[in-house]
Amino acid sequence: MLFSRMTRVISSNFLRYRLGKPSKQYESWYKPVLKTARLAICIISLLKDQSRVARLSFLDVIKKVSDFDKDHPAYVSSNPGVVERYVVVHGQIILQQFLEYPDQNIKKCAFVIGLTKKMEERHHTKWLVKKKKLLLRGEPNLNPRGAMAPVTSKRKTMQATTTRLINRIWGEYYSNYSPDELNEGKNCEVKEDDDVEEQEEKEDEVEEQEEKEDDDALEEKLVVPEKTQTPCSAPKRTKSCSSNKETKWDGESFGKKTTGESLYKRAIVQGDVITVGGAVLVLVDESDDLSAIAFVEYMFERLDGSKMFHGRIMQRSCQTVLGNAGNEREIFLTNECMDFELEDIKQIITVDIRSMPWGHEHRKMNANADKVDRARAEERKKKGLPIEYYCRSLYCPDRGAFFTLPFGSMGLGSAFCDSCKIKDDDGDRRSFKMNASMTSFIYRGTEYFTYDYVYVSPSYFSLEREGEIFKGGRNVGLKAYVICQLTEITGPKRSKRDDASSIHVKVRRFFRPEDISVEKACSSDIREIYYSEEMHTVPVDMIEGKCEVRKKQDLPQDVPAIFEHVFFCEYLYDPSKGSIKHLPSHIKLLYSSGKLNDDAMSWKKKGKGKEGENDSEEGKLKEASQENSLATLDIFAGCGGLSEGLKQSGASVTKWAIEYDEEAGKAFKLNHPESTVFVNNCNVIMRAIMQKCGDVDDCISTTEATELAASLGKEEIDNLPLPGEVDFINGGPPCQGFSGMNRFNQSTWSKVQCEMILAFLSFAEYYRPKFFLLENVRNFVSFNQGQTFRLTLASLLEMGYQVRFGILEAGAYGVPQSRKRAFIWAASPENVLPEWPEPMHVFAAPELKITLSGNSQYAAARSTTKGAPFRSLTVRDTIADLPPVGNGASVMTLQYKGEPISWFQKKIRGNMEIINDHIAKEMNELNLIRCQRIPKRPGADWRDLPDEKVKLSNGQMVDLIPWCLPNTAKRHNQWKGLFGRLDWEGNFPTSITDPQPMGKVGMCFHPEQDRIVTVRECARSQGFPDSYQFYGTVLNKHRQIGNAVPPPLAYALGRKLKEAIESKRSM
Repeated sequence: MLFSRMTRVISSNFLRYRLGKPSKQYESWYKPVLKTARLAICIISLLKDQSRVARLSFLDVIKKVSDFDKDHPAYVSSNPGVVERYVVVHGQIILQQFLEYPDQNIKKCAFVIGLTKKMEERHHTKWLVKKKKLLLRGEPNLNPRGAMAPVTSKRKTMQATTTRLINRIWGEYYSNYSPDELNEGKNCEVKEDDDVEEQEEKEDEVEEQEEKEDDDALEEKLVVPEKTQTPCSAPKRTKSCSSNKETKWDGESFGKKTTGESLYKRAIVQGDVITVGGAVLVLVDESDDLSAIAFVEYMFERLDGSKMFHGRIMQRSCQTVLGNAGNEREIFLTNECMDFELEDIKQIITVDIRSMPWGHEHRKMNANADKVDRARAEERKKKGLPIEYYCRSLYCPDRGAFFTLPFGSMGLGSAFCDSCKIKDDDGDRRSFKMNASMTSFIYRGTEYFTYDYVYVSPSYFSLEREGEIFKGGRNVGLKAYVICQLTEITGPKRSKRDDASSIHVKVRRFFRPEDISVEKACSSDIREIYYSEEMHTVPVDMIEGKCEVRKKQDLPQDVPAIFEHVFFCEYLYDPSKGSIKHLPSHIKLLYSSGKLNDDAMSWKKKGKGKEGENDSEEGKLKEASQENSLATLDIFAGCGGLSEGLKQSGASVTKWAIEYDEEAGKAFKLNHPESTVFVNNCNVIMRAIMQKCGDVDDCISTTEATELAASLGKEEIDNLPLPGEVDFINGGPPCQGFSGMNRFNQSTWSKVQCEMILAFLSFAEYYRPKFFLLENVRNFVSFNQGQTFRLTLASLLEMGYQVRFGILEAGAYGVPQSRKRAFIWAASPENVLPEWPEPMHVFAAPELKITLSGNSQYAAARSTTKGAPFRSLTVRDTIADLPPVGNGASVMTLQYKGEPISWFQKKIRGNMEIINDHIAKEMNELNLIRCQRIPKRPGADWRDLPDEKVKLSNGQMVDLIPWCLPNTAKRHNQWKGLFGRLDWEGNFPTSITDPQPMGKVGMCFHPEQDRIVTVRECARSQGFPDSYQFYGTVLNKHRQIGNAVPPPLAYALGRKLKEAIESKRSM
């Protein structure tokens, strides 16, 4: 027999010991080692039986081992996923057997390479040893393994392949600043927030842990070095610095303002000629170290003879979100403006208002011009000459964006100022206006008429949340807006000053299904409302916006997420009796009029007409949509969550995708068969593209990347996209560097070069697509003291893009989980920069603000904790219709247990008749017992386990409560959620790549079944439709889902992209 001659030997530095039969006390520790050794020997034998060892890959071996009979000495399980997990966990023992085997082909076989890779992914290589001679002192060591040293991973991260522009921007930054300077600002936050920031960073480790409830009031902060911080609010004027300066007009007046003040084109201040469209330094506040720079919009003379100019403030890079990552010569126009006296001018400065040709075909010409410009600036600096600035962007911190300059309206001299118009429009939006007939009013820029349908804040109806708040249940009790119909406007007939609080409106209240019961909420369409006879008088300042009520058949049916403020009503609800009945014939609803947008109308057409006509019409709509969609390259594509949502929006079709992980790449191809998928390192692909196009002189890559690029096949090279073919680049660079536990300790350039963000930006720099979208964990903006975030913005601006940044909560866009993600949009100068989508669902999350500079902050979207158009989606909405399965469920295809119940289930099922991937990780015996003992109620976790020992099947007595948790609970927020059950009425925590009860997100038990959530349940929590396929083992599939962008969130972003595209076409 294969194992009959097995001997077990322990070697020390002096003797070798042959082991006999273990004692009972030691047997439970000894058996796994023996079993693993047997398995290793068996695998070696399998490989030796092959004519070519390379024929059996890692997965082939796993499959063969799973085929062993139960009485086989090396039997593990018939489930390949369980076998793979066992092999990886015990990989150190197995690889050690291979390392000491004399056959070199066996030592270096595909199985060993595959196992090593899997162990590296799970950080299991710490105690893997190899023959590495150590310095021996004294007497020779008799232990044959004494000369072996532990090694970590053999795998080296490939240095990023970059274009010269990206390499220069990042390289110069890290060359110009020492590690100490780069870390400046580390302590410039308020002391109370230090622990908070550290806690948030820990929660974002690798797979982005769900944040704890006591973090809800916190804001995401980006640290700008303290020495560069200046407030970006409007400067405050002081009195003129001198009343004796000689000022006079140079030329005659050429016109007048509406106030009668004369306009001039030129003026002379102490011999210097000031012109409209120029830039000057002005004294605005004597406490400022830096004088303000003002762009001269127009000049005029007041009626009292004062000589004035109207200027727009221009900010230096260091005064913006860029901090010290920006160019010291670049300044940015802002929308802050004010009047100055000409005597306030300190000096004229040179500012080049730049507009460079855009497109990939102009890259080299622009690069050469920039090289000459930088050389000239350096020469002036050496000679001690004044800095010559340049300006090419409008900075709007209140919108979190940099825009193309409004060249057509700048410096006209005609008393027109864009900034003043923006302020006036904003003032109009904020003002309250009532029409004379008391039949309409304007509030927050929206006009309301009698019989309009409106949102009213739930706080007016005292709909306060009740009960305990716990992890995963923070949405429980939060209410959506109350929908009402405005029937009459009341208030003081005559008032010196009408305001929103003094005017009241009479409204009819409509009820939602969730106002009636939890069961009704789950079984009803989320857009359904009920008529009632309940009337209220509400102050106008309680109104949150307008909505529409239409016939049910007019509503879009199959959209992936809600984007319209549209509801339907077919029933009457009597709250006093709790009864629901069809609307009586005498009640005639006044339905909203007007046309729904084109997307909604296209969905409305579904279901009408003869069979075949519908398919044809839908096919034509799909073809037309694809023709107008952007040709997209998805980098770090994963299984395709981002591409899926963008495709559903009609904005984008992914023609090419790059993904390094083989299983994820295959999953992408399964769902996007029309795409060309490159399963390779993006650094290799970047090198191959530039080599194909003859631009290797502009490419900086490693020898390894160059050699691998040269080895690509002809078909693969032919399929590589060329500059001009790619309209849109999107992706999420791997976030291993952006977790709080994996900082650059010294911020050295050599370490930064390995970050994939550089390669990602280089794709954008080389292709110069119309649009660019970066997605990452929320910690991206604060990682490494904000250096990576700031340099990313600086790189895109240097390319000439318009840029917008922000953080969004996926739960507010129809995803039933908490998932905060950072995004950066970029659009070419001639295109419209997409806006952020409006959050549509109630979700317990703070306003996710980014601190820019000084005290200014920006939030991409408002918090919906206090109300939104629709309720949050729950665990019950998401998975209650799925059939029950047990621990380690492995049947790949099952029948649904019945018809879908909730609106979400109907939407997510689509036309599927069977459920795939309803499979679960298998817990070990102890964790299964713990799971069985966790109460089946909301908020239950490890703290509900009894403090006792349990007996395992091998006779071992173990603690039911993991010993490490009580001892460290005070330091870790009581380890809330570990071994936790999901709450039917709550939300999922952040979906991660490896759900486990002791993991970063420990709340992974089904609400009622004793198991970990399945692959399909996790997929639904991310918003993947049931038709979406994943590839590989259960662990591969969990990793693909956990790394993905939720398709509904991508869909919301895609709709705004589509709006931007269409607005450009209509210009």
